[in-house]
Amino acid sequence: MFWQTLRGTADELKRDQWAHRTEQSFGPWGRMLSDGDQVLGVLQYGPSQAFPRAQVLPAGPPARDAVLITCAYVTGDDPTGAIERLVLEALADVKGRGMQAIEAFAMRYPDEVPAAERAALNHTLFDLEMLEALGFRAVRSRGQVSLMRMELGGLVPGLAARARAAIGDLTPSPGGTPLPA
Repeated sequence: MFWQTLRGTADELKRDQWAHRTEQSFGPWGRMLSDGDQVLGVLQYGPSQAFPRAQVLPAGPPARDAVLITCAYVTGDDPTGAIERLVLEALADVKGRGMQAIEAFAMRYPDEVPAAERAALNHTLFDLEMLEALGFRAVRSRGQVSLMRMELGGLVPGLAARARAAIGDLTPSPGGTPLPA
C-alpha cells in the first residue's frame, strides 16, 4: 500500500476499500501480461489523486488531469519488453478512456546498469531512458527523480502499430486486476 497511503501499511481492509473506490470511479486500474498460464508482469495505474504518496515524492506532485503509472512487477526472460508492452497497453487504455495525459516517476540509471537489470522485478521509479524512448518527457526533476509525462491528444503516429508489434502473441488480461503494490 505504498502509493495508496502517506504511510506504508499492510492493512488488507484499507487495500480492498481503496481498490473498490478506485475501480468504481476509474474502472480497472491496471494491466496484466501473460503468456499462457505464466504471468509476465503487472502494471498499476489510475487517477493521480488516487495515490496520496505521489503528492509528496520528489519531482511531484503529478498533475490532476493525468493518469499516474505507479508500479510494475515483471518476470521472465525479457523484463524490458514486458514493461514496455504493459506501458503501451496502458497508453492505449488511458487514451481510449479519453484521458489527456499519463505520468510516471522515473530515475536515470548509471550507464553501466544493463537495461534488463533496470527493468527486472518490482518498480516504483521507472527507467527514465525507457520512458523517453516511448515518448514521455520530463516535467520536473528533483535529485535523481523525474516526473515524466506524455500528452495523449497528439499520440505519436505509428505508436499503435509499435504497440501491436511489441505485444505479438502475448495476451493482456484486462479482467485480472493486480493487487496494489
